[in-house]
Amino acid sequence: MKTEQKENLFVNLIFNLGLPIMILRKGDDWFGETLGTWMSLPAESTEVSSCLLALAVFFPVAYGIYDFRNRKKWNFMSILGAISALLTGGIGLIPGGTVHMFAIKEAALPGVLAILTLFTLKTKKPLVKIFLYNPDFFQVDKIEKLLEDQGTQKSFNKLLVICTWLLAGTFVFSTVVNYFLARIIVVTEPFTDKNAFNDEIGTMMTWSFPVISLPCMIATGYALWLLVRGIKRMTGLNFEEAMNQSNRPKS
Repeated sequence: MKTEQKENLFVNLIFNLGLPIMILRKGDDWFGETLGTWMSLPAESTEVSSCLLALAVFFPVAYGIYDFRNRKKWNFMSILGAISALLTGGIGLIPGGTVHMFAIKEAALPGVLAILTLFTLKTKKPLVKIFLYNPDFFQVDKIEKLLEDQGTQKSFNKLLVICTWLLAGTFVFSTVVNYFLARIIVVTEPFTDKNAFNDEIGTMMTWSFPVISLPCMIATGYALWLLVRGIKRMTGLNFEEAMNQSNRPKS
């Protein structure tokens, strides 16, 4: 039987988030002059910015296609990364783009994730099974069989509901804080000074880790701890027995 190829989480984050963010934030400094010379245009022109935006979007799209060809699954992070890069760069390019639009965009993405997390709770593929209870990390089939054998499936489903609400709560928190952080830091309209607008976005990204990402990581870690503890209590499996062995580092 052919073993399913597993995704490299580090590579996922680099292509879907790291590279697009770096290009959107520093692309003008790194490639602006070169592109401008090649295109016979000023480095600050809209055409050069459009090329940088296309490059930022290219990485998550290309990685998503590559990953789909290898694993035959749509990559959720690639879709989200491409949309985020397109919206972030697009606001600085479209006529009439404003800092308020950027703040709404920053709040919208986690807000949509919060809604989808709760909306998919009663479906066959809830998002909690993508973010936490994921077959790439846990031996889901083994756990499900033990839950059925021990008659603890309903209790485990209730635990997944609790974890879902915790995840949704982190997205709601991110929505609120993202909006106000964007309104406080990103104050230069892109049509007046695009370089200053990009610099302020970079400043916001710097602050977003301690202010937004760190609390969300703690809450998500707590949800994962609840899930692992519940698996141990309801199946008898410890963490190492429950996790997907193919993702463990080889000694």
